[in-house]
Amino acid sequence: MKKKLLIAGGSGLIGTAISEKALQEGWEVTLLSRSGGPGRIVWNPQESAIQLEESKSFDAIINLAGSSIAGGRWTGKRKKDIVDSRVQGCNTLQKYLQSGLLTTGVYIGASAIGIYGDRKNEPVDESTPVGPGKDWMSNTVQEWEAGHSRIQALGIQTIVLRIGIVLSRKGGALPEMLRTASLGILGYFGNGRQVWPWIHIDDLVCIFLQAAGDEHMQGVYFAGSPNPVTNKAMTIAAAKAYSPHRLVIPVPTMMLAILLGEMRQMLLQSCSGRPMRLLKEGFKFRYDDIAKAMDHLISRKTAE
Repeated sequence: MKKKLLIAGGSGLIGTAISEKALQEGWEVTLLSRSGGPGRIVWNPQESAIQLEESKSFDAIINLAGSSIAGGRWTGKRKKDIVDSRVQGCNTLQKYLQSGLLTTGVYIGASAIGIYGDRKNEPVDESTPVGPGKDWMSNTVQEWEAGHSRIQALGIQTIVLRIGIVLSRKGGALPEMLRTASLGILGYFGNGRQVWPWIHIDDLVCIFLQAAGDEHMQGVYFAGSPNPVTNKAMTIAAAKAYSPHRLVIPVPTMMLAILLGEMRQMLLQSCSGRPMRLLKEGFKFRYDDIAKAMDHLISRKTAE
């Protein structure tokens, strides 16, 4: 009998990758979606509603729901939507899990490294204190994790993954980094010394699916490569993955302020984080070196 997986926010970059891998591994995958269709259950987190006529049971629920952090300038309205979309998603799942209309063996909630704020070169891992928040992003992620904690309080095995910068050819940060590659240049931000915790999409998917099937995993995990690098080093690794190599130049902080406003803090903050719990528990990263990851992700077609 197939194991059943429910994914909230499953149509995005991470959710799509998890779905594809889970199906390959024999899972039956259902998405919580605002639109109906095969393999979908309709929900509306703003109204705290899921269209269920009877109780549904899943072996695991993965909650990725939330508006894109990088989907536009951080206006007051955008900030509210970013926070509300995450909290409302958690609260809706909590409501239906508490009522028994949804049941699951394990709940896996997405979180982000933004919870740590700007830590310069200070080593960071799961045991590092995070509160009170020093900036809006840190406070936002703390609210998000509080929503996951309310589900854990129901007695459900809960894993929270603090995800680093996800590297994928299909979306997220990498295509944005590579936008100027056709011009023969790539840019790093400011002085480029800010440390970026990163993770290859394939490793991240494996972490999620391991959590979905491991009864011993519990609590917060840092989901990033064991080897974080500076923004400049990441850009150089990307440039060298091209043939011919791209020229690496700085993008001035002032330009970022003009183009992005407050959202520039995402690019300039530093977090030297490492996945100590995953390493201690024996997780093997396929891509633990930025050069290896970039070589894999930047294809000849992309270079053209």
